[in-house]
Amino acid sequence: MDSAVVCNICGLQYTLPDDDAVENLPHALLCGHVFCVSCLHALESPQSVITCPECQLDTKLGEEGMDGLQVDSRIVGLIYTSKMNKRSSHGGRAWRGRRFRNPPSPPSPPAAHPMQSTGMVHDQEMVKVLDDALRKATKNLNTLHDQHQSLVQGIQAQQKKEKTRITKEIEDCIEKATDILHRRGGVLRSELSQLEQSFSAGQEACQRLEARHTRLSLAVQKARHVRQVPSLETYCHLDQVLETLQEPVDTESFDSSCLTLRSGLSCVLNVDSLTEAVQNCLKITDCSDELESEAPAPPGPAETPPSGRVRRGRSGERRRGRSGERRGRGSPRLSSSPESPLQDLQTWTPPHPADRQNTDHHPDVIIEEIIEEGDRGTERHAPEPKQRLKQKVQKKTRKAQQDRVPGAHQKALRAWVAITHVVDPTHFYVRYMAERKAGVALTRKIGQFCSDACSHFTVRDQLSTGMLVFVRWKDEMWCRALVSELFQEGCLEPVSQCPVSEVARLRVFFQDYGFSKALAVSCDGGLGGLNKGLRKADGLVQSDLHHWAPQAVRCSLKDVIPSDLVKGWSKEACQEMKRIIGSNAVEMQVLGEDGDTLLVDLKTPSMESTMNNTTFSLREHLVFMELARFYSPLAPSGGRRPLQFYPPVHPRLNTEFSAVVSHVNTPSDFYIQLVDNNEFLLLNSKLQDCYGSPRAESDLQIYCPVLAQACVALYNGKDWCRAVVTGFSGGQLVEVKYVDFGNKTTVSVKDLRQIKNEFFALPTMAVWCSLADVVSLENPWSHHAINVFRELTENKFVTVVATKHVSKHTAVPVCLFEVSEHSSEHLVSLGETLVREGLASFSRQVPLTEPSPLEKSVWDPPLVESGSAAVEPAVSEPLGPDLTGVQPNLTLPTSLKDLRVRVTHVTSPSNIFVQLVQSDAQLKRIHDALSREYLKSEPREVDWRAEMMCAANVNGVWERGTVCSVSGGVAKVVRCDFGNTVKLHMSNLRPLVPRLHGSLLLECCLGGIRPAGGRSTWTATACDFISYYLTGATAVMTIKDPSAARPVPVSLFCANRAGQDVNVADFLISEGLALRERRAKAATAPKPEAARPEDAGCGSGAGLACLDERASTSGDVACGESHRPPCTSPPKPAPRTTPPPERVQTQAYLPPELPPHGLTRMSVCAVSDDGVIYVMTPQAECEFERLQESLQQHIKTLPRLKPYNWKNVQGCAVMGPDLLWYRGQVQEVIGGHLKVRYVDQGVVENIPVCHVYPKVLCEDVPQLCVPCQIHGVIPVGRAWQWDAVALMKEFLLGRSLGVQVMELPEDPRGLVTVEIMLDGMPLSRIMVHHQHATVDPDVSSTEDYVVSAPVPNLDDWDINIEQGLEEPPVVLGVYSNLKLPDEGQRFQVQIKHVRTPNKVVLSLLKTSKCEDESLEEALNQVNSDPAGLTQLTDFPIEGPCLAEYSDGKYYRAKLLGLELNPSLRLLVRHVDFGSDDLLPPSKLRCLPPSLLRFPCEAVCVQLAGFKPPVDCGELERISYCPEWSMRSMLEMIDLLHGPLCAMVTAVKPKLTVQLYNADGTLVYVPLVEKGLAEYD
Repeated sequence: MDSAVVCNICGLQYTLPDDDAVENLPHALLCGHVFCVSCLHALESPQSVITCPECQLDTKLGEEGMDGLQVDSRIVGLIYTSKMNKRSSHGGRAWRGRRFRNPPSPPSPPAAHPMQSTGMVHDQEMVKVLDDALRKATKNLNTLHDQHQSLVQGIQAQQKKEKTRITKEIEDCIEKATDILHRRGGVLRSELSQLEQSFSAGQEACQRLEARHTRLSLAVQKARHVRQVPSLETYCHLDQVLETLQEPVDTESFDSSCLTLRSGLSCVLNVDSLTEAVQNCLKITDCSDELESEAPAPPGPAETPPSGRVRRGRSGERRRGRSGERRGRGSPRLSSSPESPLQDLQTWTPPHPADRQNTDHHPDVIIEEIIEEGDRGTERHAPEPKQRLKQKVQKKTRKAQQDRVPGAHQKALRAWVAITHVVDPTHFYVRYMAERKAGVALTRKIGQFCSDACSHFTVRDQLSTGMLVFVRWKDEMWCRALVSELFQEGCLEPVSQCPVSEVARLRVFFQDYGFSKALAVSCDGGLGGLNKGLRKADGLVQSDLHHWAPQAVRCSLKDVIPSDLVKGWSKEACQEMKRIIGSNAVEMQVLGEDGDTLLVDLKTPSMESTMNNTTFSLREHLVFMELARFYSPLAPSGGRRPLQFYPPVHPRLNTEFSAVVSHVNTPSDFYIQLVDNNEFLLLNSKLQDCYGSPRAESDLQIYCPVLAQACVALYNGKDWCRAVVTGFSGGQLVEVKYVDFGNKTTVSVKDLRQIKNEFFALPTMAVWCSLADVVSLENPWSHHAINVFRELTENKFVTVVATKHVSKHTAVPVCLFEVSEHSSEHLVSLGETLVREGLASFSRQVPLTEPSPLEKSVWDPPLVESGSAAVEPAVSEPLGPDLTGVQPNLTLPTSLKDLRVRVTHVTSPSNIFVQLVQSDAQLKRIHDALSREYLKSEPREVDWRAEMMCAANVNGVWERGTVCSVSGGVAKVVRCDFGNTVKLHMSNLRPLVPRLHGSLLLECCLGGIRPAGGRSTWTATACDFISYYLTGATAVMTIKDPSAARPVPVSLFCANRAGQDVNVADFLISEGLALRERRAKAATAPKPEAARPEDAGCGSGAGLACLDERASTSGDVACGESHRPPCTSPPKPAPRTTPPPERVQTQAYLPPELPPHGLTRMSVCAVSDDGVIYVMTPQAECEFERLQESLQQHIKTLPRLKPYNWKNVQGCAVMGPDLLWYRGQVQEVIGGHLKVRYVDQGVVENIPVCHVYPKVLCEDVPQLCVPCQIHGVIPVGRAWQWDAVALMKEFLLGRSLGVQVMELPEDPRGLVTVEIMLDGMPLSRIMVHHQHATVDPDVSSTEDYVVSAPVPNLDDWDINIEQGLEEPPVVLGVYSNLKLPDEGQRFQVQIKHVRTPNKVVLSLLKTSKCEDESLEEALNQVNSDPAGLTQLTDFPIEGPCLAEYSDGKYYRAKLLGLELNPSLRLLVRHVDFGSDDLLPPSKLRCLPPSLLRFPCEAVCVQLAGFKPPVDCGELERISYCPEWSMRSMLEMIDLLHGPLCAMVTAVKPKLTVQLYNADGTLVYVPLVEKGLAEYD
């Protein structure tokens, strides 16, 4: 019996279902071995897993059980063919015998003559039988002839195809051998880096030459500048420049021997060895003998292959590419032949075409690797002997179609794979079937590693993201994985590293299977739960496993995208892919590669035509099912255009701007970014946060981009930037343009993401520009000119001046200037630089002259101008000390154009209230004065009437107001400084001081427009529209007629989303909400204006309005003179020039007087951003008050504004925000601002240059604040972080503390080392506790580190050094909340605490017990020995603790916050009662772990059914909840006594209950009946 049709285990013959015997079909496992059904049932485990007895590979059964396994079609075909042959041989002879012996009886004709009819019937039957036989014989002869012709032609065609195929394989092998030689050549070329060491002397000589060349070029440049501008001599050392220019060049001093130096290396080719190797590894062999010899039975495990070489078909090509490196390093997977390095490059001969008739669809050759490991008792790192490679070749082919083109599919790599994990059709993972033996060996090796005790984690180990670990997956199977996400105990956000003892949960990625899994670590107090499912991989293990690359390969179906591009891949598509593939091995065709992803197609046998051996493509199947479609770039449809970015904001004409040249194509085509734009930095940060998360890949993926589509693209493989699609480069590559930089590049479609609407708000940052008045000498620009321009500009700061207005789609002509370090130096034009170097020419005749500095403003004008003093209201009597400098009324500035205002309230286009931005300081002074006056005042009995001025408490802020009406204890008040109306209770009003009567508000209207539709009033639509857009906005206002009655007609300009200023009146007209007002034109002569008092101040800089008026009238005056001839054109004013900044130099103020050693009481006045603490002694505070009085006497008026050069200025005078003068020190110049430190207070601020005067005041008085640093600690990262500085500011600012001076600096301006005591606790210990610093190891001991007050010298000391140095106890966790019954159930409760009438804290009457012990019993046991409780030393927010109550007992509590004024106290909440308390640290104790298991016995709930009344005449209010009166609070407390029950009505957003009395009535009904509440 043929061994192919019998089971290898039981020896029974395979049978088909229609046989007489019992059905016994052959089923194939995942490994490829075939067994009968009965044997497979015996091998099946309870977990539905079958382990192959030959290779020990597990096969998981699906829901169909044994019927889900694939039936071996080859064996079934053999059985069926044998059965049909037997039936045809036996059945044919029987039929012929029956046919001639017993012919069928036709129906009897009508009886005529019996004898005659019988003979005729017999003759007719014989003739009919002979005719049928002759017809069939003729047909058979034709069939045999056709078959003979087909066989002859088929043999000839097959020979031709085989010859073509073998020739192609020979060419492929030669090409692969060439690739191997090229790779070897690459390795040899990489070793040429050692040549640099041989030429090290020459490299040093080149570096010296470059340094000499740089110095000489710099000297030449300086000399040319000095020659053109002699005044620059003072800014450089001319003697050194001349010395450098005249220094001779000695060519013999440089070593030139390296030009003839030889390294001594050479490349040698061993021709004899190469020829022998090629003859052995590249040959044509006949595989038929080997196939026939191995066909009867599978070889045993101890047999060796017939040849030392391994032949591979197309199925092994991908594996060679992935594992060739590992085999070369001695991996246990394959044993390479040492005498044949090119053994993989062999050709093979396919089976004869006649043998392909009854075969299934499988690859031509499948290589199975059988790994026999050596003695298992050997050491795990020792080499494993007796590793053998056995080649088992199974002859499995499929019938070739006659119309198949020879070699058509040999260009694409084919391999049999198994799917391990599917995310979607473009993101799944496969494992090669040819590498399954290596996977078994890898699993066995990992199991050996994990069985060793050294793989367990210890308390000293750390876990970090990206770390290799071993994870227990299933059935005691260990797999290697990478840590992708890590969560630490008590942290909600993932961390990058943490100790293994603090790991709460983690997520790992199985790199051999392709999926991720979240693991939770059990908190059992040790590492047992962690080591149960996780093991570590030490360095030796990682080096040993380095030879095994990840088994799972990420793949994607090529050129397939979802059918719905918006929703992405549907669940149906993924489910259909899993259903088609299942757990079977499929043929994968590799069509390309995109990064780390293979672009493939999967071929699977057809379900309906298994006998025809046909396959279908998974890509085509998904497209046919309309679950996907093929990728093709789209063009924007005619009806819809993709959403576009706002065009960039062009710079203003003839105005200097600082910019960065982001990209250069040519000098006529480049892009710039304006520097003064912080919004781009915020945009870039948000882009990285939004698109850097892994979820963005699936949620925002673009599958099929559209031309001109706005998107977000990956830039340089790191950052996500805004872009637009500009073209398609073929395949899945698209060309994009980064709109914020201007450059174009080609990226893959997978690197594109959909852009969210919020990122359309900002216009594009890259401004398209071209050099003005400069053209190229060649057309186009030469490469040299472009390279020189790039060196001068690209990614560098330049000064940009736009010269012409252009459209948004045209390059802006600009002039570029080099950024100069000194403002007095002339700006160098880059266009003229190109012209001087002969790389460009001017487009018009422009003489090459020295560039003059462009007109620019050195600083902004001051907020208070000298000209405004004439219009300030005169004060007859001096103001009080609290109202000094306060101007209660609005004073319009001299210039009424381009005023910065803030719109506070809008009623209609004819009623708009605005505040001048320059009045913010006055408004703040008024609010401060009102706060000082009325903050602690009590309500008065005042008969409030309409039009009375008052001080109103609006949302906790005291403001000026005017009473409009009074009704029922509630007044309607107009806010004088904001314009809107609010309703306030009478208790929030106070009589206003008469000297504060007034308003800083300007009531205005939009001039030049009228309501649309012929109406005399504005429509509600227009009012709502303008109120929505203007309220709270900042605008630019121009007053048209200041003498007109209120409201004043103005013009308002607001910025739109694109950053452009839009006239609000024109905008209303464009929206159809207003019409332009028509005015009759009157041809009247202009009247000469009378001289105004303001004209006298024009010469002193009163404003730009006078200059404009004089310039406009100068022409009329000139024409009016009778003795001058008439002018043909009006005279032009003389060009304005800006004088160069004045050079000044000041010295620094004297250093402070350092305090002596010892403990001193000091006040902390400032903490700088770098952690420097500034303190002042009490004597210094008194000196500071006297100094301030003296400073105000020195400067009584505002100094004249002049441009200064601040380079050599140290000490200066500063005008503070309170308009008082202080002493300062200039630290840095930042544009139009100066970074100044107040030397007497330590505060650092950025101040406009107009408020800084380069003058040293009271130079004999030293600095009054002392800079200090904390003793004995080192900041984390060697510098104080922002959160540490914020903590120090919270603890120290404004407090008088004990300061222990530890060490004085050698430099009197240096930092004094101190220790600051906060209620007996050193600040250094607090910073170390909060992990902002570490203890300095130079400190000798912890005792020296703690600073204490000096004590008397005693003789006998009883000090226990073991106490007080323990580590703070670990915070246990948080309390568990009280669980209330479900909604709709009533339960008895007890009120513990009342916060407001409708917010109470309640508890259940039935208390919970833990292990037969109640909370009350546990607390009594703790309070029985209060001395044994540990004092609390760690104060985390929401941390549990024990707090001492007024009865002297300790109760459970949690921390809510800290209060540091006047002493350190902690806000705690008693969790079992709901009340809050402020306690010192001495009354807090650590919570025993036994008390944490009890849940909180009280919970805060919201009472449903009632709310505060709208109108209530009660004046006494609850301070923290003014909606409720104090009477309602007291009444509610009385109602809550007695038995109560509650019912939960809502859980979200707040826990809400209904409260009932014992008789079932609602508790709050009496409160409503008394008018103290309303029904809700």
